[in-house]
Amino acid sequence: MEPVMVDAHLDLAYNARALGRDLTLPLDRLREVDPHPETPLVTLESLREAGVAVAFATLFVDPREGGREDWEEEVWAQLHLYEAWEAQGLVRLVRDGRGLEAHLQRFPQDRVPGLLLLLEGAHALASPEDLLPLRERGLRLLSLTWATGSAYAGGNAEEGPLTERGKALLQAMARWGVALDLSHLAEEAAWQALEVFAGPVCATHANARALVPSPRHLSDRLMEALRERGGVLGLVPFNAFLDPSWKRGDPRLPLEAFFRHKAHAEAILGPGGVGLGTDWDGGFGLQAVPQGLDRHRDLRALGDAGFLGENWLRWLRGWF
Repeated sequence: MEPVMVDAHLDLAYNARALGRDLTLPLDRLREVDPHPETPLVTLESLREAGVAVAFATLFVDPREGGREDWEEEVWAQLHLYEAWEAQGLVRLVRDGRGLEAHLQRFPQDRVPGLLLLLEGAHALASPEDLLPLRERGLRLLSLTWATGSAYAGGNAEEGPLTERGKALLQAMARWGVALDLSHLAEEAAWQALEVFAGPVCATHANARALVPSPRHLSDRLMEALRERGGVLGLVPFNAFLDPSWKRGDPRLPLEAFFRHKAHAEAILGPGGVGLGTDWDGGFGLQAVPQGLDRHRDLRALGDAGFLGENWLRWLRGWF
């Protein structure tokens, strides 16, 4: 039996709505009709084909566009799209531990991808209390910010501390069973969040700052803290996150560039603390991923059963 695959970060609904991509198409068909310059990497069928049992699917708004009312409307529109896909039998929303186990029992037969909802950036939340309606609809992970800072914390492109509102949001998350995703947090804010938040912690999509010196990635010290908290790091097979000299338009990198980050992360977190978080179609396409990776089924070349999914499932079962 092939190992169960878990991808800890996919911008499915945002990709469908912002780029107008019909993710219900076969991947090859989408590539034929898609007008965008970068070749798409993901459809729901490609996840099914690859045996992706669970994907952390984002609710994401670009905080550089519009205002909070627009952001709130878009978050709910994306949630409704996921629910519509579920109603059509295309995905299965995984809302709790019992649902996860039931889904994993059914998955070998029907291969319907299970989606676990992640709010990427809290910009759309006017207050911590606004998290509760999303939690009641199945949201289980949250990152306090995206690249830009938010009212809750500094981000990797606008560094700053955890705010008082951020502390209140973390307290609400702990109370309602929502895990903290450290991805995109400014280093200062990440350390403060770890002090305040006692619940489950992960980093769904980040690489090693020691190899790509950018605040977008995790420092070795933060990796050590993640290990101490029993968290998992999802590595991103995106060329710009693998080699700081790579630029758009350059040839695709060899897979060895990804394996360098994997080896570095596993040396700190241990083999059980590292998994996949592709962020595929989160702003880049086929031209920006390493050679040999054409679609999700090719990701099986990147590691063993632990790396491909068991590490994330163990983390989920520890608190979900």
